[in-house]
Amino acid sequence: MIATRAHRAAGVRAAFLAALSLAGLIAAPRLAAQEPTGSEAPVVVESVQVVGNVRQPTAAVVAEAGIQAGDTLTFRDIQRAIRRLWSSGQYRDVKVRARAGATPGAAPVTIEIEVVEQPYIAGVEFHGLEHLSAGTIKDTVGLKAGEPLRPSKVAAAKAMVRELLADKGFRVRSISHKVEAIPGRPGEHRLVFDVLEGQRVAIAAVDFEGNETFEDDRLRAALDTKQEGFFWFRSGTYDEEKIRGDLREKLPAFYGEHGYIDFAVLGDSLVVDPNTGKARLIIRVSEGQQYRLADFSVRGNRRFASDELTRYFERERGGLLGGLGIGGAASPSQGRPVFDAVAFEKATEKVAQLYRNQGYLYARVEPVIERQPDGEGAPIVSVAWEIREGEPAYVNRVTIAGNTFTHEDVIRERVFLLPGDVYNEELLIQSYQSISGLGFFETPVPMPKIEPTEDGDVDVTFEVKEKQTGSINFGTAIGGGGGLAGFLGYDQPNLFGQAKAGHLRWEFGRWSNNFEGSYSDPALLGSRVSGSVSLFSTRDRFIQFPEGRRRRTGTGLRFGLPLPNDRWSRVFLGYSLSRTTYENFDRDDQSSLFGLPPGIQSTISLGVTRNTLNHPLFPTAGTRHEVEASFSGGILGGDGDFQKYGVSGSWYVPVGQVGGARPGSRPVRFTLGVSAEAGALFGDSASLERFPFERFWMGGVQFGRPLRGYDETEITPRGFIPRGVGPLRDRFGDAYLRLSAEYAVRFTDNLSLSLFYDAGNIWRDATEINPTRLMRGAGVGVTLVTPFGPLGLDYAYGFDKEPPGWQLHFKLGPTF
Repeated sequence: MIATRAHRAAGVRAAFLAALSLAGLIAAPRLAAQEPTGSEAPVVVESVQVVGNVRQPTAAVVAEAGIQAGDTLTFRDIQRAIRRLWSSGQYRDVKVRARAGATPGAAPVTIEIEVVEQPYIAGVEFHGLEHLSAGTIKDTVGLKAGEPLRPSKVAAAKAMVRELLADKGFRVRSISHKVEAIPGRPGEHRLVFDVLEGQRVAIAAVDFEGNETFEDDRLRAALDTKQEGFFWFRSGTYDEEKIRGDLREKLPAFYGEHGYIDFAVLGDSLVVDPNTGKARLIIRVSEGQQYRLADFSVRGNRRFASDELTRYFERERGGLLGGLGIGGAASPSQGRPVFDAVAFEKATEKVAQLYRNQGYLYARVEPVIERQPDGEGAPIVSVAWEIREGEPAYVNRVTIAGNTFTHEDVIRERVFLLPGDVYNEELLIQSYQSISGLGFFETPVPMPKIEPTEDGDVDVTFEVKEKQTGSINFGTAIGGGGGLAGFLGYDQPNLFGQAKAGHLRWEFGRWSNNFEGSYSDPALLGSRVSGSVSLFSTRDRFIQFPEGRRRRTGTGLRFGLPLPNDRWSRVFLGYSLSRTTYENFDRDDQSSLFGLPPGIQSTISLGVTRNTLNHPLFPTAGTRHEVEASFSGGILGGDGDFQKYGVSGSWYVPVGQVGGARPGSRPVRFTLGVSAEAGALFGDSASLERFPFERFWMGGVQFGRPLRGYDETEITPRGFIPRGVGPLRDRFGDAYLRLSAEYAVRFTDNLSLSLFYDAGNIWRDATEINPTRLMRGAGVGVTLVTPFGPLGLDYAYGFDKEPPGWQLHFKLGPTF
């Protein structure tokens, strides 16, 4: 399904047959001599002929082209027919000709389709491949027998052989392919790859020749290629692609940052010891002169002021442009600043991005660098941006492709760039990240396709590939005295392909009988209103108290409504009704929290959330803010009469990435995240005593508010108290504050590693909150998404417990 905006009126074109002849798409000997009439003249097809086909039936070729007798064609229709034939992968050459019809003097023409078929591959072989599996290559690139030759897959197979062998330290001396006819099997061919592997090479030394300004050690530090060292991670593995990148990118960038814009790599040599495989890499360079910046200007800009664009060239206060009086004050003794070509290139791209974000898709920001000597003969440069803005482009169509199960409306809800909008690359990227964050599709999700239209607008296509989302969870155990126990559960985040979520879990056994179920719908009855319902009868799952246990049985409803003119924000209204019962293991201890009578809790909640995070579990950019208030008792009835308020915020910024340069690959992303949350509870003290677990607890990761580096509930209003020491009444509070920061590495959408720092505390009263009195913890954690949900392992050091030390945490559920 395609959403479309009206095309602008097309311009007048030349006559149809003349245009086809000029384009080289149709050779019409009789008609090509006609002069253009000044308007496009469609023609009627009298018949369609196919020549050159051997394996493919004529009817199949005609059907693939989409041209039938009686059709009225323009030259655009012929172009589309040729593209369809090419895209089938069956042909290595396609020509379409128009000939005069059989009836003399009649307008209809005969369309002749001439094709040259690709060889039919009945077998694929690799010769000379010793250190790789041929099956791995064939499976990865999709190279298989029983289909026509695919040149793109042949090229991909060669590239993968080189890449994988390079990863293992082997040079590829040569790799070629040939297509051989199979004797006795007419029309069938064998695709054969001949690989000549070289010796395994380890780089023992990297030396430079021609460098005078910078020492070898400093240049080596700028390279990704590292010579062999003492530790295992310095293996010195030979990687041809990495060396090529160093010579073409890393070294020129290093010199460019220091003003040596005439720097050149003259050549490189690899001297290999045939006995040991150790190699010496010699790089010959020409440094050139160091240039300083004379002046900077912006020309041709209308949409943005020159001062606004110039700021993109300022790296820091008094930095690159400081000597020109643009970026900050500079004393005459400082002289002209060294020209940083890398900063200039990055600033150029940022300005181009600025234009694209405002719809100027075809804007060109051309960097101009003019070398000249100053009055004293010293080399200087005058740099400028020549800007050709053009007209803004609009979004013509937004297409969703590949969703075989998920409804299109679910995906379109995550698209922020709509037909009729001015093209905005930032919104396009946010849409892509939001679709990826659904978790319904294989990752990495292909980047959106941007196709210009005839009138300068663009068509946008988002392609996805469905993956299995639902999971059945179960487990059993048999213990002496406990008998058979276990659990059975089902989770599906994409019910019916409509992003409705369902969750069921039943735990059974002699000492356990818990049930919970929930259902949520992001678009009730196709509206913008979300809703969820839950039923539960459970005990605390991840913590056990020696004094007793509690059970909560009840139900909850929750509805969400979007705020007007803000697609990121929603208002939530909820109601829950539950009954809490307590079981005291020591019936003689009447002071225990578990000696309380059962209580009914009737609660209504109201909240506002604004969420721009680009991933629900592993975000790398965006923010999330939430304010919530809940009211129990009063006119709602029940045994509790209190109010609970909470506020929280999370902020993430990307700080870099590694990889992702190859099409279809996903980079490893680095992000810095900060979060803060606080809460307070007010109400009748007697009713609060009936529901002590509604108050705030802190420590650990599974019960109450998390604070890593400490065991569950060890953070108390009286400070750190180890578990098992003192009554439980000393451990909860009516106010809390928690802060957290993490530096995370997002390897994939299913795996993340982070370094974190937590701080928090709880108090008896909100008036006692003191941000300077926080318990601290820091450590490292890893989270893995499994069919059973997110699993996490944290190893943290608690600074403020007695004695300070490490704590290992296992968590099941979302990360912090």
